[in-house]
Amino acid sequence: MEPSGRRDLRLTLAGLQAGCLGSLLMIGWWLLGELIQRRSPWIVPNLLATTFYGERAYRTAFAASTWSGLAGPLVVYCIVGVVFALAGRERKAGWLLVAISGAAGLALDWLVFGVILKRLNPFIQIYSPDRLIAVSHLLYGLALSSYPAFARDLVPGDRSVHVMAGFPESEHPESDHPESDQQVGRGIP
Repeated sequence: MEPSGRRDLRLTLAGLQAGCLGSLLMIGWWLLGELIQRRSPWIVPNLLATTFYGERAYRTAFAASTWSGLAGPLVVYCIVGVVFALAGRERKAGWLLVAISGAAGLALDWLVFGVILKRLNPFIQIYSPDRLIAVSHLLYGLALSSYPAFARDLVPGDRSVHVMAGFPESEHPESDHPESDQQVGRGIP
């Protein structure tokens, strides 16, 4: 049985990985969606940058303020991934988890863009591409359902280099060799 603190750390790291994956998918969808519509890919990040830099940040080109529009969602949604994994605990991956995480992504869209940013930044309410952002949050939510796989990969165990390299445990090249000098001496009559 794994100690509680170690399990929480493992789930925190798994949630961070799932949240980061979802954030990158979400931001990638924003960029791709704007390119498909033959517009500048930096519109949504620059729109989010207006929260920190005001209306001068809303432009079609990449600027220094664009970094805040990219980093802000990445940080916030990575933290949400940690919270989701800690709340979900040791759930097995399945359709129910996928449905719950997709719904959580859409609920997060409503909370962040419909409530919080609407009050903080009126530009977002006016200029945000709602469908593009809703689909990106659905992708984010679906990526959150990958945290059990990340958590499973982080389980501490007795892994040798050969198991990690893909060799089955029974086919270790050194399995015929003793592990220490003491074992060598024990084999002599």
